[in-house]
Amino acid sequence: MSTIKSSDEHLTLNADGSSKDIKFQANGVEKASIDSSGNLTVSGNLTSVGIDDNADATAITIDSSENVGFGVTPSAFNASYTGINIGKTGTLISETAGNDGLYIGSNAYYSTGNNYKYIMDGKACELKMDASASHFKFRTAASGTAGNAITFTDRLEITDDGRGLSQFTAKAWVNFNGTGTVAIRDSHNVSSITDSGTGNYIVNLSNALANTNGVAVTGGDGYNIVTAFNSTSAVSLQNLNTSLGNADNATLFCTIFGD
Repeated sequence: MSTIKSSDEHLTLNADGSSKDIKFQANGVEKASIDSSGNLTVSGNLTSVGIDDNADATAITIDSSENVGFGVTPSAFNASYTGINIGKTGTLISETAGNDGLYIGSNAYYSTGNNYKYIMDGKACELKMDASASHFKFRTAASGTAGNAITFTDRLEITDDGRGLSQFTAKAWVNFNGTGTVAIRDSHNVSSITDSGTGNYIVNLSNALANTNGVAVTGGDGYNIVTAFNSTSAVSLQNLNTSLGNADNATLFCTIFGD
């Protein structure tokens, strides 16, 4: 037999029939039910759900767009994304239909206006893990006002081929043998070495720089090295002996910084 019972603090609904479900109806139409295992099924619109941690505040809030807030009300995330707010400023964001990856942010959320906004006054930062491009991006933003748009600056990108792109990391480096048939011992972002004659070499990059305003740092076994950027994807090296004549060398190095 099903019963309804009240006490000083609680209202108890007890379903003791064959199905043992507690059903909620409006105008004779079922809108929600709770089965004997405690599962809640909602057939109508659920605006929000709050999970109380038995303290004075709601622990978890889920809004009608399936965004979640732990300890806070979820931000107004863009409809194409699902977002989670963690505490005062933490966010996790992921696209609902595409494969653009996961974004971990501090003081930033992707808003209904198709832009990032500050959650509160202050600086913001984000780790962007892009599945389609298969890279990591570390981004920062200057201090701003809650609700205002954010302009992020990329500070470091780790590409799918293992390169680190930033103003403080080397874009390429190589250690090679410049005698006989030139041979690369080890390298990063260098595709090949061209032997252009005695003491002359070209370091060819796998991925080009943005411009030729970079810096090349070179060295070798007791020889002087002269370098020049002849394109965004190649750097020329001239190896000189102590008499300032061109000479091959068995041990040569080159490290390249730039945009």
